[in-house]
Amino acid sequence: RLVAEVLGGLGFGPGDWDRPCADFSGGWRMRIGLARLLLSQPTLLLLDEPSNHLDSAARDWLGQYVARYDGTVVLVSHDVGLLESAVDNIAEVSGGALLKYVSCSYSRYLSEREERARAATVEYERNVAEAERLQAWVDKYGSTPTKAPTAQSRVKTIERMRKEGKLTPPPQAITGQAFKPVVTLADPPKPVGEIMVEILDGTAGYGDVEEKEEKPAFLLENIDLCIRRGYKVLLRGPNGAGKSTLLNVLKGKLPLSKGEKKTNRNLRLGVFTQDLAQELDADSRAVDLVTAHAREGAGGDISISDLQARNAMGALGLSGDKPLRLVQDLSGGEKARVALSMFALRPSNMLLLDEPSNHLDVGCVDALAEALGGWGGDDAAVVVVSHDRSFCERVGFTHVGTVSDGRVVLEERDLRPADWTRYGMDSLGSASAASSPAAEAPLTPEEKEAQKQLRRRLHNAPKRIAKLEQLISKAEEKIGEVDAAMFEAGADVGKLTDLQTEKEVLEGTVEKHMEEWEELEELMLQLA
Repeated sequence: RLVAEVLGGLGFGPGDWDRPCADFSGGWRMRIGLARLLLSQPTLLLLDEPSNHLDSAARDWLGQYVARYDGTVVLVSHDVGLLESAVDNIAEVSGGALLKYVSCSYSRYLSEREERARAATVEYERNVAEAERLQAWVDKYGSTPTKAPTAQSRVKTIERMRKEGKLTPPPQAITGQAFKPVVTLADPPKPVGEIMVEILDGTAGYGDVEEKEEKPAFLLENIDLCIRRGYKVLLRGPNGAGKSTLLNVLKGKLPLSKGEKKTNRNLRLGVFTQDLAQELDADSRAVDLVTAHAREGAGGDISISDLQARNAMGALGLSGDKPLRLVQDLSGGEKARVALSMFALRPSNMLLLDEPSNHLDVGCVDALAEALGGWGGDDAAVVVVSHDRSFCERVGFTHVGTVSDGRVVLEERDLRPADWTRYGMDSLGSASAASSPAAEAPLTPEEKEAQKQLRRRLHNAPKRIAKLEQLISKAEEKIGEVDAAMFEAGADVGKLTDLQTEKEVLEGTVEKHMEEWEELEELMLQLA
């Protein structure tokens, strides 16, 4: 049951269970590794950006799973939705300090953080005002013989305030005056005509389209797609439907098996993928990679200087000597910012982004969304594959493309709530309920909460039963010790009374644990 829940929750259908791991792409292998970790059920679960390579349905399921996990979980993530649903304590690393927010959801953390910053600033300003008042008195009356002792006392008060740190501005970690990344995309070269890329009756996939015995993977057929100037397109659809395949066709990495592809005579593509940071040359200096990417190749701008590259990197937090470091000496997050700098600085008039929020921190994701929303106007186009709802809602898409069942359908419209639930998960974590034509009537909030509590209890039942066995065993051992103490107490009525009361409490505890144990066993048998 647990294996089915975890695999289904992460997007694997029953038909995938017996397939060799080698048959899956890198992103799906990451899911296999995550499933293996979750199924090991450690007492301490460490997750570093686990939602990378997950679609929105799998992210929602993972958040619910982590929230009800019967163990300690330490989660590092920039996925706001996952943080909101999964965590109840937050530790923020900022300005060289670790700040704890206990019994705190992500949204509450944001408000409490603001309140802490406000309170710290008010306290600091009040202390400074008091010190200035004391100093003004000293300056005015310090030379008066009759008031010299008082002046000396006030000087000592000011010095004590300074030693206690009351006159030191609150640290950046408290005030929240953290660095805010900024992405500035290069102005797009003018295209010729209205159409940027057009596909007519296209077929695409990884395999031989003439081979009838086995259908090529991720096959898309009868593609009729026209991307015009001014379009901002979000591609949506279930995992494995071919969204990344379509992006590869658009950027020229994958040729059509049949059909025709037309491109603007002055097309300049800019590409940002979720794995771009991992593809950087580890032995090169970061700034050299950024300048070379901006200058070289068709459409490159040879006038771009090292200073411009360093400014672009500095706007993303890569300041000081970091641009001069080798890529291998940078952290994962810093490598992602190098890749983003490369993407931003190169002049392009059509941007293709595949899961851009993976591997970027919250600040960079927000900065990229803001930049995309205001970039290009009628002189450029943007095509994005993303499951990050917060990011997508900031971009301001003009069109939504649906990739499903081997087809591509482009609609001119805003995003809708259904775009995030259409490929959602049912209550057991399998990809079925959202698309089933015979779906049951929606549950009431009370019924949903009851089901949630039941699932949580079932999930935790085996561990809880093992814990109950330990508690019962310890209580029974204690009862044995009390019996021995009662025998030794002899005729000491007062001591016997106390021991008898302790024994009754222990026996009540054992009975309570036994009742819970039997209830859990019965519940598991009913649903087996």
